[in-house]
Amino acid sequence: MKDSPSGLQPVEASAGALFSDALAHCARCSGRSSEAVLDRLRACDAEMHGTFRYALAKGLGEYLGGLGLPFRAIYVYGSAMSQTSSPCSDIDILLDLEHPTDCVDRLIRGLDVALVTQFRALFAWAECLTTLLDVKTISVAKTGSRHSGRFSSLGTSPVCLWRFPPETGVLQPEDPRRSLAISAR
Repeated sequence: MKDSPSGLQPVEASAGALFSDALAHCARCSGRSSEAVLDRLRACDAEMHGTFRYALAKGLGEYLGGLGLPFRAIYVYGSAMSQTSSPCSDIDILLDLEHPTDCVDRLIRGLDVALVTQFRALFAWAECLTTLLDVKTISVAKTGSRHSGRFSSLGTSPVCLWRFPPETGVLQPEDPRRSLAISAR
């Protein structure tokens, strides 16, 4: 099993770095410059906001997954997956935890404040944002089968961004096999 590096230290992820990575992702997917992506985000383009929020979720998943326990899996669902995001949409995240902990709650709140602050600095319309992350947690006892039940929003099911498979003890990022191509307008 991987050594747990964290104890969930204060927010080490830079909101600026997460935003830069998300912009770079959107630029690659759309074949545009980062400045052109920012222009589309400022123009409230729903498709670009969905892709941008997905890329932010992916970056968050990689960051949280790198912290070690208590994270078992990290999922995204909702408007970021259906590309129906509005400029004030949140990012729907589902965390599968080994065990619930107040440290995770504090960490998520810190990340949320940092991301909202970054949004407000970049986008004049972002005053409507009071929170960017809508995080739900689950903690399911290990059984012979995967999780039971359904969790969905806006007609989308959660897509795994990162998972720690206890069988192999190897961290493996998940590929949602989601087309992120942005149509030219």
